[in-house]
Parts: sequence; C-alpha cells; structure tokens
Amino acid sequence: MARRNSGGGGGGANWMDTYSDLVTLLLCFFVLLYSMSSMDEAKWQYIAQAFSAGKGEIINVVVDEPKPDNDPSAVYVDEEQEENSQEIDFDEFYLYLNEAVESAGLQDQVSVEMADTGVYMKFRDNVFFAGDSYQLLDEGKYILEIICDGIRAVDKHVFAIKVNGHTAKSATSSVNEWELSSGRASSVINYMLSLDCCDPEKFSAAGYGKYRPVSDNDTEDGKRQNRRVEIVFIRNDVDLEDPEVVKELMELEFGTSFVGYSDADGNESSKENESSPAETVSAAPEQNNGSYSSKNDRLNEMKNNPPQVTASAESE
Repeated sequence: MARRNSGGGGGGANWMDTYSDLVTLLLCFFVLLYSMSSMDEAKWQYIAQAFSAGKGEIINVVVDEPKPDNDPSAVYVDEEQEENSQEIDFDEFYLYLNEAVESAGLQDQVSVEMADTGVYMKFRDNVFFAGDSYQLLDEGKYILEIICDGIRAVDKHVFAIKVNGHTAKSATSSVNEWELSSGRASSVINYMLSLDCCDPEKFSAAGYGKYRPVSDNDTEDGKRQNRRVEIVFIRNDVDLEDPEVVKELMELEFGTSFVGYSDADGNESSKENESSPAETVSAAPEQNNGSYSSKNDRLNEMKNNPPQVTASAESE
C-alpha cells in the first residue's frame, strides 16, 4: 500500500516566489537611488565601517569637513571676506532703498532722497498707520523689515537715525496732534528696535504735529502730504565744517524757519558782515534821550545804568 505524501502537494513553497520578487524589486529600487545620487567616497567608507562593527553597538561617526588636499573640487569661503562682502556704503544704501520702494510699487507714497548729511525717506501716513492711530499696519511692518535689512548692511556708516512724525491741520479730528505725531514716530522706532537692526542709541524720535507742513493745509491733497513720517539716516562721515552741511542739520532739527546768522536786531546776515563786540560797544552813543537805534544800544544802556528794583506791596 503506497504511503500518502504528507507535504500537502507541490504548491507549498509558492510564497517564496512572491517574496523573492519583492526583494528583487527593493534591490532594483535602491540601485536606482544609488545611481541617481553622488556618493562621497570618504563618507561611504565611514558608513560601511559603522555597519560592519556589529554587536549592536552604536558608533558615532564624525566626518571631518573636506580639506583642500583631499577634495580639490570643494569651494571654500573665508568667513571674514563673506561678512565684509555684505557691507554696503551710503550710495549703495540709497540705491537699495529706491529699488525696494519701486519693487513694492510705493513711488507715489514713499520718497527717497540723497543729501550731504545722509538719506531722507518720507512716507505718507497711510503707509504705516490708519487715520487717527499710531498702531503700525502689517504693510508698514513689512516695509520696515526691508529697510532694516539694508540698515544692517550699512550700520557701521550710520551715525544716527531720526524718525519724525507729522500731522495735518484738521477741524474734525479730536485726537491730540502732538501725541499722535510723537506716538507714530515712537511706534516706528519700537518696531525697528524689535528687529535688532542697529544700536538703539542711534535712534531718536520727534513729533511736530501740524507745525511743519510741506504743503497747503487748505486742500485734501496737501493734508495727505502733510500727514507723514520721515526717517533720516545721518552718515558718520559728514563734514561739519561745511556750512551747507551745518545748515542741513539745523533745518532737520529746528525746521526751515531758523536763522543761521543774525545781527543785533535779529535780521539774517552773513557771519562775515557781523561787527565785533568791541566795535558795537564803541559805536554806542554816550548819552541817549530814550530812543535806541538797535538792541545793543538798549543792552549797553541797561548795563551802564541797571534798573533799581524796589519792593511793592502787590508783588507775589
């Protein structure tokens, strides 16, 4: 009597065919990945050594940076040279700001000017703020971020950064114009400080209200021009012996209404035409009948004959 085969038939090992096909496909997949990659020979050797160590140990493989001797194709950058290559001068800073304004399409709302003392930027109020507000808009924050990128590159050439806030004459707004103008300047500076673009001691802020207009306050377009924020970047190589530079700095601080040089009566004059104090004293009359031709005459008379102060029962 023939013994029955206990192997369960000839198809018992068919799963091996599927398994071998899977392994073959995986092998082809990894070969394909390898052919598409560029393997560094030194790194491959380190990886192979790590896998061949065995015994389940974890091996920390540290691959040194390539050296010129063993990797001539590598490109090496001097860190100091790379840092210096990111620095720009004031002329390049001016071009950078102009390009940034044009790229943002803000030519009608932002102006950039180069002067002897530095770079002047003027922003309409709607660029940074909503009406009667000193809370920065998101669009304004984005513009300041771009500006601060340029400040970092020109930082060592910047002596000071002044931010001025201005409002326009309005009969309907109940907001205090001094608080609004100074608050807007402070908001701009605070956000620039949060971006850590330069030393905080270089910043200064001022609010001038409606008292430094650049256009007529009687028209809506003029009011829009007067509602503005100015950012002035003063360079650190200005020639303080140049009269034009000094005048420009004085106008920045005190406005265009200041008088650079004046005579004894307060009239504008050149410094060369001013008479010396000695000449002024000698020209003063010895006696005066109550009429004075200049302030100096009056001062000299008061100096020679000081007024007598007597106590009064009604003095406070």
